[in-house]
Amino acid sequence: MNRWQNQEEAFRFAMSRPAVMLAMDMGTGKTRVAIDVAFARTDVFRVLVVCPKAVLNVWPRELVKHVTNKEWACYIRGKKSMLLEAAGIKQFIDREYGPTCKKFVVVNYDSVWRGKLGDTILKSGFDMVILDESHRAKSAGSKVSRFLALLGRHVKYKLCLSGTPMANSPLDVYGQYRFLDPTIFGTNYSRFLQEYAVMGGPERRFIVGYKNMRDLNDKFKSIAYQCSMSDVSQRLKLPISLPPTVRELDLPTRDMRTLERLSKEFIAECNSGMIVVNNVLTKVLRMQQIAAGFCTVVDAPGEEPRIEELNTAKEDALLDYLGDIDSSENVVVFCQFKHDLEAIHIAAMEAGRECMELSGAENSMESWKGVPGAILAVQIQAGAEGVDMTCSNHAVYFTLPHSLALYEQSKARLYRPGQTRPVSFVHLIANSTIDELMYDSLMHKRDLIDAIREGTLDYGILKK
Repeated sequence: MNRWQNQEEAFRFAMSRPAVMLAMDMGTGKTRVAIDVAFARTDVFRVLVVCPKAVLNVWPRELVKHVTNKEWACYIRGKKSMLLEAAGIKQFIDREYGPTCKKFVVVNYDSVWRGKLGDTILKSGFDMVILDESHRAKSAGSKVSRFLALLGRHVKYKLCLSGTPMANSPLDVYGQYRFLDPTIFGTNYSRFLQEYAVMGGPERRFIVGYKNMRDLNDKFKSIAYQCSMSDVSQRLKLPISLPPTVRELDLPTRDMRTLERLSKEFIAECNSGMIVVNNVLTKVLRMQQIAAGFCTVVDAPGEEPRIEELNTAKEDALLDYLGDIDSSENVVVFCQFKHDLEAIHIAAMEAGRECMELSGAENSMESWKGVPGAILAVQIQAGAEGVDMTCSNHAVYFTLPHSLALYEQSKARLYRPGQTRPVSFVHLIANSTIDELMYDSLMHKRDLIDAIREGTLDYGILKK
C-alpha cells in the first residue's frame, strides 16, 4: 500500500536525519512512517519500541499490516517478572534469524528502565529506538526520562512519535529532545529553565510563564516534521466531523447540596460519611465523582477512605442514550474513574449489550471489535493513545478528563483515517456542576488545571 502524501514527506524527512521528532497528529499515520524508516535503513537490525502499556500489542499488528516480503521478528513485554523479561529479551536478541531480519522489542514506559530489564536493554546494542507517544518521557527528572537520555547516547537512530509533543507546556520538549539530540537544548535542566521559563512564587520556585518562545520553536522545528489532522483529512477526504453534543442530566437535590457545601469548604458531609480534601485539585476530583454518582468519603478525618454510592443519574443517562441508537452499532464510552467502568458495564447489561473494557486492569478491545452492538468502556488514560476505534462512530464521555491533550487524543481514536462515517461525540453533563465548567474549558481549548493554577475556578456551581 502506497504511503499518503504526508507520510511520504515524513519518511523523507526522517531518512535525512539520525534523530527526528514526528510531531504528527493522532491518526495521520506516524506509526507507518516509523516502520518504513526502520526497514529502509540497511544498517538497522535491532529496534526498540517504547510505548504506553495499552499500545504494546498494536505494534506487531502494525508490522503485519505494513511489512510484506521482508523478514522480521517481534518480542513484546509481557507480565513476567523483570528478571524473566530481561532473560527473554536477551535470548530473543541472541537468537539467529535470517541475515536481513529486523528484530523488534516492544516495551512499555513503566518498565523499560527498571532493574535487570533496564540493564539488559542498555546492553542489547539496539540500532534504533522509537518512542511512541514520546510526551510520556517529557518529565526531565523522572526515572524513565533519565534512562532514555542515557540510552539515547548509545543508539545511532532515534525517533519520537507524538501528536502532542508539548501537551502541557512548551517546556515538555526538553526531556524528549534530551533523548533525541542533547546538543539542541542541552543536558542541564536548570539552565534550560533559565532560558525559557519565567519563575515566580515563593523563592521563585514555580513556573508562571514562558519566554524566548521563538527561539525554542525554531530549535524544536530543526529536527521535527509536523503534520495536522485537518491537513490529512482534507487530502484523504475523511467524513465530516460532527459538532459535539451534550446530554444534560440533573442530580438529586441532596447531592447538589453536598456540592454547594464542598464548593465553599474543604470538608463536607456526604450521606453517611464526610468528604475531606486538602487542595483544590482534590476538591475538583471529589466534585466530579459526585456528578458521576459516587464519592470517596471517610467516617472521620484521618480514617480509611471508602466509596459512598450516591446516585445513578449518569448511568441512567447513558442507558437512555443507548436506547436511541441502533442496537447493532458499536459504542465507545470514555470515563475517568474505576467506579465509572462499573456503571458503564451495568448500563450496557440493562441495554442488552455486551460490554468490553480498556483500562489499566483489562484490555479486551480486540474482542469488542468483533461483536456488533458491543460497548467498550474506556478509562481515558489507558485508551487515549495509539489504538484504533474506527469500527465505531459513536463516542460518549461519561466523565471528562482535566487535560485538553487527553481529550483531543481520545477523539482521534475514532476520527482518523480508516473512519468512513461521521463521528458523534456525546457528553453526559450534570447541570450546575463541575461538569459544565470542564466541558466549557475543553470546548475553548483550555486545560482545567490552568484555571486552578490561575485561581479563576468557580468550582462549577454555575447556576444554583
